[in-house]
Amino acid sequence: MYKVLNSKGLGVGGRQNELIELALTHGFKGVEIDMNDLVGRHDALGKEFACQFLQSAKMDIGSFDLPINFGGTDAEFVASCEKLETIMDLAATLNAKRCRVRIEPNSEATPFQENFERHRERIEDIGAKFEEHGIRLGLYLQASSAVEADGNYKFIQTAEEILTLVKAIGHANVGLSLDTWEWVVGGGAMDQISDMDLAILTEVILSDVGADATPGSYTAADRVLPCTGGDPFSLKLCQFLKEKGYDGALSMGTEAHMYAGAPNRHDVAGKLSTMLDKLADGEDPTYVEEPEVEEGEEGEGAEGADGADGEKAAEETKDGAAKDAAADGSKEEATPAKA
Repeated sequence: MYKVLNSKGLGVGGRQNELIELALTHGFKGVEIDMNDLVGRHDALGKEFACQFLQSAKMDIGSFDLPINFGGTDAEFVASCEKLETIMDLAATLNAKRCRVRIEPNSEATPFQENFERHRERIEDIGAKFEEHGIRLGLYLQASSAVEADGNYKFIQTAEEILTLVKAIGHANVGLSLDTWEWVVGGGAMDQISDMDLAILTEVILSDVGADATPGSYTAADRVLPCTGGDPFSLKLCQFLKEKGYDGALSMGTEAHMYAGAPNRHDVAGKLSTMLDKLADGEDPTYVEEPEVEEGEEGEGAEGADGADGEKAAEETKDGAAKDAAADGSKEEATPAKA
């Protein structure tokens, strides 16, 4: 597994070269890019300018969102593919290996089955085009964005449904972009992952569901860092992936609220890097080992404390005995006088 800096929601947004600097400083092997921004740079100032920082840094591209409307009308789909050749050229130039296809959980106008076939055909076609450049497509579940069917149609809203779509497409270049938060929100479980061929995974994005989350009413605030919520699904997944030898991309599923109080973006990036290192090793990223106490220190400290307490107790005993003796003596002297 190798670490990718996913800048979404970090509160550390900045120019492309600043994000690259963060990734390099804190030991990330890859960084995600904003493809829309990159295409804009390309159109304004040319490919060389658009790619220069990423190429000079020799940094891998973790992933990028593919800005294509797979669920739109034919006209909308064709319009969203207008920059497809530019996107593929930029991705190939930067040696990008994967992109992310976000599947909308609802449709305003298209029934489920018709929409399913529309996605299957279009994604298979685009997947074949990207395969020529060695770039895989990962389907991304957006279960947390699902809404009740009120004047619209339900689409892919569960882990089982996203897997069904991947299998229906049946193209080796099309897999699953696994976000653990969305997976759990969408009813996904570990057994579904343990039963699948891990070659299907294009990337793994980690975060857990908060302990106070209400099923069916999830919000962005319920997405928390691994092992800081209820069920530590991300940790269990990483332990399984480590055991199975998964060597793909690993990033954090971020939201700005996760880093409230962090002094600056370097602190945030450093924290993410450390947590990802531990998770990749199958360790709880929130566990802090108690500092080791050298032999003799604890005993000396205790002995010193005991000694001080002992001296104090001895003094109190001595004083008490003296008082008792004085009292006894006074009584003994008074008795003969009375006799």
